[in-house]
Parts: sequence; structure tokens; C-alpha cells
Amino acid sequence: MITTNEIAKRDALEINEVSDLAKKFIIELNGDQGNFEIEEVLLSGGNWIVTISYYRKVHEPNELQRTLGILGRRVYKRITIDSEKSRVIGMSEWSPEHREAA
Repeated sequence: MITTNEIAKRDALEINEVSDLAKKFIIELNGDQGNFEIEEVLLSGGNWIVTISYYRKVHEPNELQRTLGILGRRVYKRITIDSEKSRVIGMSEWSPEHREAA
């Protein structure tokens, strides 16, 4: 008989794997970014939907940005991953204001 601890460990490992895939996808598209956070992870219709945020650096900050210390901003993306093939099949913008109530 499988225990609840084994189920939780298996599920956490799967969530970590899809979250890591979403992070690697963002890095592949945009280069190395900083301060990644996993905001949400959902399994819907056979696809994992991972909402990830990260700090996107301003490549060439203007004088005002440098003076104010605004050298980047928090960016939110929703990455859709095929759960069977473990490959990214979509990406969209996301905003914390659109977070669904649990």
C-alpha cells in the first residue's frame, strides 16, 4: 500500500520537474535572469500550467533609471507544458491581479 508521504513526495517531485522546465525555457528565450519564483502550478486537461515570475534586468538603463535604482522589473509568465511529452507548448503574459481564488 502506498502511503500519503510517498504520494506527497512523488507529487512534489513532479511539480519540481515541470517548474524547472519552465525556468529553463525562460532562460533559453531571454538569457540568464534573476530571482525566479514559482507563483502557481496547475494540472489542467493533460497540461501543466506553471506561472513563473522573475526579475528582468534592464539592458541599457537610462539616466533616470540609474539615478532611481530601477535596473529591472518583475515579469510574470504562464508556461503551458504537455504533461505526456514534457515539452513547452505555450507561453502567455500573466498578472498577479488575475490570480484565481483558491
